Amino acid sequence: MGGRLFRVEHVEADDEGDQQTLTLYGLPNETLKKVPRVQHFGLTSNPPVGSHGMGLQFGGQDGSRLLNAALGLEHAASRPRKLKPGQSTIYDDKGNATRYLGDDGIWHDAKDRPQKMTGKTIEITGTDKVVVKVGNMTVTVTANRVDLGGEGGSPVMTQAGASSVVFAKV
Repeated sequence: MGGRLFRVEHVEADDEGDQQTLTLYGLPNETLKKVPRVQHFGLTSNPPVGSHGMGLQFGGQDGSRLLNAALGLEHAASRPRKLKPGQSTIYDDKGNATRYLGDDGIWHDAKDRPQKMTGKTIEITGTDKVVVKVGNMTVTVTANRVDLGGEGGSPVMTQAGASSVVFAKV
């Protein structure tokens, strides 16, 4: 049973079942339907229409069972570029990206869209400090101090007197 490898163009996906299947344009005048898409464990996507990848086909010429598979599928206009060796990015076609940049840390770029993190408990841990910025407001948390409105403010007054750990700029 011989095989062939050829370029395909994504038309649509069915992402409801156990495995994503695609409709693809293959060779000239060829439309392939219900083609299983091979994906990596831990990462799934539904590529934009017009994405390109590789089709793999075995059998069919002599009446034997025809087996098709789609490998990859990349949307050139959406793909982040200039990654260094060892870096990776999870991205979509709207400009959102989470970048794993090795020594430069992990960056999430939401292109000015709202973000949501949910869970029973949310924990953010920094070894030196955690800084939260919203507009002109900054909250900085270090091991023994919380600064509201920026670092270097005055102690916050509590019912028991001036706080020794919470400070605010007026």
